[in-house]
Amino acid sequence: MTTFIILCAIMALIAVAAVCIPLWTGGRNRSDADRRAQVLAILRQQADDLEAEKAAGRIDADEYEETRLELERRVLDEARHEEEERSGKSSRVPRILAVILLVVIPASAVLGYYALGRYTAMDPHFIEMMEAQQMGGRGHSQREMQKMIDDLKARLADEPRNANGWFLLARTAAQMNRFDEAVEAFKRLNALVPNNADIMADMADMMAAANGKVITPDVEKVLKDALEIDPTQWKALALLAIHSWDRQHYAQAADYWERLLKSVPRDFPDREQIEANINEAKRLGGINDNISSVSPAAKDQAAADAAEARTEAPPTAAPGDLHMVAGTVTLDERLKSLASPEDTVFIYARPATGSRMPVAFTKVQVKDLPYNFELNETMRMAMGADTLATVKTVIVGARISKSGNFMPQPGDLEGEMEQAVEVGDRGLVVTIHNERK
Repeated sequence: MTTFIILCAIMALIAVAAVCIPLWTGGRNRSDADRRAQVLAILRQQADDLEAEKAAGRIDADEYEETRLELERRVLDEARHEEEERSGKSSRVPRILAVILLVVIPASAVLGYYALGRYTAMDPHFIEMMEAQQMGGRGHSQREMQKMIDDLKARLADEPRNANGWFLLARTAAQMNRFDEAVEAFKRLNALVPNNADIMADMADMMAAANGKVITPDVEKVLKDALEIDPTQWKALALLAIHSWDRQHYAQAADYWERLLKSVPRDFPDREQIEANINEAKRLGGINDNISSVSPAAKDQAAADAAEARTEAPPTAAPGDLHMVAGTVTLDERLKSLASPEDTVFIYARPATGSRMPVAFTKVQVKDLPYNFELNETMRMAMGADTLATVKTVIVGARISKSGNFMPQPGDLEGEMEQAVEVGDRGLVVTIHNERK
């Protein structure tokens, strides 16, 4: 950092010298006395030539008088310039401008870099942290990751306005599943960089994760505030779409997915999946909107159709072509009395870092446990974003939901593998061993 600052200072001095020195000195290559002597000599010669022309009768009196007056005016101008230079008036404006630029150029460079530059980009500690982020934390022990966080916190104590540092702390804490710390870091970052929809969406994602993956009214407000700033922010649209879907607000979910579809590129690989989600949400939304006007038998049939649509088997593909993880889900003996045979069991894989939104899931019933599962890239979440084909490491877990709602609720039974696994791993064992409070 010291070398970088010295180089910046030298470059600023060169720029100041290149502009200010010519202004201060007037940029003259010859002395003023020499220039005036040459000009006066030329004018004197022109006056002599004029007299000769008159004596020879080549010009009339009017032309002679007009030319003589012009030569006298030029001589007076040179005399006036000489007087101004002797008094210092002629050099005052350029020198004032030189003094102004002497202040403005370095100040502009510093303020411009503060606003647009990344002053930690040459910091070895920052580079080390970024490399750790890119590696996804693999190859680093918990102790090493803890040291990274401690070092970063110590640095931020001295540099509380280091926006890049707060961003890195938030990402690192999220990677270690320390969501409360990630939320606090994102809040500090949001204060330093206000009205940034991406930061607000990430902060809302961590707020939901810290609250057991539940999108509370506070989280929903942050997501909607992010959309007020950037109506195309994809994470906010996706989270709100899933939140609306889980609350069975299908028309609202369709609206968010339609907005998400407009914000992604035309060659986005999951456009068809998003379109399918929109169509299904509109179909279910129409059923719910008109539920009071149909007969009880129609209601039962509609509910059966909706259940069938939600449990429809994903498309099949050749096993060798799919990205997948496989293993067995078991239920701890201590919790068997808390579950009913018909309760829904969600089995999912989520990215080891970043978003906690599952990239693959399936569901069975408690009576099927222990269950040998295989999650592949076709078992994507309704939002149609990432899949097992787009991530390298995942955390696999399972949850028993009495309500049948994918979003966690108090009283759910759940369990996750403690360590992330590579996509393609088999023989995994997931034990449901905890009751959500």
